Amino acid sequence: MTDARTQDGTGGSGASSHAHDVLLSWGPTVLFAMVLPWITYHQLAGRGVHGAPALLLVSAWPALEVGLYFALHHRVDEFGMLIFAALLLAAAAAAAGGGRWMGVRADAAFTGLVGVAFAVSPAFGRPLTFWFGRRFAADGSAAAARWNGLWLRSAAFRAVQYRLTAAWGAGCLVEAGVMAVLPPRLPRGEADAASLAGPAVVAAAVVAYTAWTGRAFAASGQTPAAPSSAPTA
Repeated sequence: MTDARTQDGTGGSGASSHAHDVLLSWGPTVLFAMVLPWITYHQLAGRGVHGAPALLLVSAWPALEVGLYFALHHRVDEFGMLIFAALLLAAAAAAAGGGRWMGVRADAAFTGLVGVAFAVSPAFGRPLTFWFGRRFAADGSAAAARWNGLWLRSAAFRAVQYRLTAAWGAGCLVEAGVMAVLPPRLPRGEADAASLAGPAVVAAAVVAYTAWTGRAFAASGQTPAAPSSAPTA
């Protein structure tokens, strides 16, 4: 992504303000949609609550975050909604599977659902990375109009978003496939190591590709377009 801020004497304070805005925006999302669901699921699993009941209980965290975010910002948190929908689908799949969805298989299925969401998102107008990137770069501020302008006016920008969405979707699906098949065939210790290393390796690879793609786009000389009249939410 490119930086729309001018390089003047206020550049440092502008960068600090942007970082503060991003932290305020993404902090609750990461806490309620990622950290707390993960901790809660494993706490429930440790107490013998697995499958659909655990996933339904866990989904309360992102549901709460989506509601609070909407009350504060008057728009939907796309990432929190994605996690909430994926957990509901996961609970439905667990119930349909007779409660046999547990442990690593649950993590793999959830990751697979996220991958499917990335893969099908272009069919609904704009890929998920566009929405996530706009929120990270602009957080719904006036800069969101410039992000919208890039989408409307730059074929290169649209191509980047499609490539990133494909990369994230493929990464999630590959990780889900490997983690669904490999760990159950390994001894307990090796399975635990694989369940930790697998997601970390895939995430690192996709994040590195995203960063490289963003730098390449910035180096191409593309700059945010003038503010458009397109809605920012």
